[in-house]
Amino acid sequence: MQNKQWEAFRRAKLQKMASECPKILDFGASARGDKQLFREGQYTTADLDPSTRPDIVADICELHMIPDASYDGIICCAVLEHVYDPFRAVEEMKRVLKPGGQLFAYVPFLYGYHARPGAYSDYYRFTHEGVQYLFRKFHDIDLCAVRGNFSTLMNLLPGKLGRLQSVGVYLDRFFSNTQVSGYNIHCVN
Repeated sequence: MQNKQWEAFRRAKLQKMASECPKILDFGASARGDKQLFREGQYTTADLDPSTRPDIVADICELHMIPDASYDGIICCAVLEHVYDPFRAVEEMKRVLKPGGQLFAYVPFLYGYHARPGAYSDYYRFTHEGVQYLFRKFHDIDLCAVRGNFSTLMNLLPGKLGRLQSVGVYLDRFFSNTQVSGYNIHCVN
């Protein structure tokens, strides 16, 4: 399977944050697979679910225990669809992010329902325009679509049929990709 542009975008933005942000907060520990990018003491995790063993147990919509402008970088991937008030969550992230600080996020658009009963719900999906509006108080907003029309379709197929995604990635190269799985977002406070 070819290298996908959204994966390269994600990797480049996380590497940028690792080199430029001395103190990073990751909601949901979504970058834990990339933890090797971060220096010792640079990377802190936060989650509402204490069973995930976060450094900070917190509701992303109510971060009263974190002072204003505490972090140089925030990572929030595959979390906002599970939040009862994503607008409030983005406001709180903006508040705890230092001026000039960087935020990297991922939100789904065409993606299967994936609540985990007893742990978290699944409330929202985000269009390109919805993402722009949600992060409107940030600047230098850079969006990268995740998957294209065909690979998104393949990703939605049940079970082993989803393995056909490589066929979808190939077909996506020949078409305008307006129906995507979601968006990677990088912006500045």
